[in-house]
Amino acid sequence: MKKMIWTYIAAVLLLAGAWSDVQAQNKPLKSYPEDLLAVEYPYYTTVKFKGKAPGICDFITANINDDGMPMDTGDVIDAWNHYLRGEPQEKGSELIVDKKNGYVSHVSDYTIEYDDGVLYCKSLYEMCFWNCADGKHKLFAMSDNSMVNGRFKEGQTTGIYFYLYDNARHIMWQVVDYLLGAEVDSGTEEGYEYNAETKLHYVKDRETGEPLALNEEEFYKWLDEKPVVVYRLPREGKDIIVEIQRANRTDTVRLEWDGMMFNRK
Repeated sequence: MKKMIWTYIAAVLLLAGAWSDVQAQNKPLKSYPEDLLAVEYPYYTTVKFKGKAPGICDFITANINDDGMPMDTGDVIDAWNHYLRGEPQEKGSELIVDKKNGYVSHVSDYTIEYDDGVLYCKSLYEMCFWNCADGKHKLFAMSDNSMVNGRFKEGQTTGIYFYLYDNARHIMWQVVDYLLGAEVDSGTEEGYEYNAETKLHYVKDRETGEPLALNEEEFYKWLDEKPVVVYRLPREGKDIIVEIQRANRTDTVRLEWDGMMFNRK
């Protein structure tokens, strides 16, 4: 098992280097690298469908049936099963299924009560897919975003997930976002240290980079204002809009789809 894991890691690292060379050429790909397409281990999901090709519903159902969803997505799974059975959604749950545009979204509102008050929470999921220009693949994506008291928050599973689908083999497997040119980070340094003697937390200002010494209350406010990367998947069009939500502003990045991967604009 250890040998298999290290072999897999080595393959990913080699692929990352090769992918960087491809991106440096700044030309649309005609085909994906062979290493990306090789499924040596059983880390894939079979997609079942009727007709000539799978649609958005087939990708979602396959992912759920294969336990391919991230953690803490039980509300999405419940909503999807209600939809498949023709049942009404639960209170606070809204599911949009747009088969024509290959897009599905789910929003769930809920509250968490604790001793000092109530947290008003919202989970937002979007799912869509693209037809790849090589005619051999499709790319399925799911974004996971969370809000608490009206602010986006980074959670254990928030972010974006990609799965490459093979038209011939009817299988899909997860692909790392940076291999598709879709990795976006907040561009800020989040390290900090705590001094037990001074009882202060030492951090850096996210805007200026200047060192700060914060007491307990100030430190938790600093943590609460951590920038969050929010991916907005397209219901219409092909590009992904990425919002970097900061305490005082929102920066926007467009990831343009060229038929095989994304280019940051």
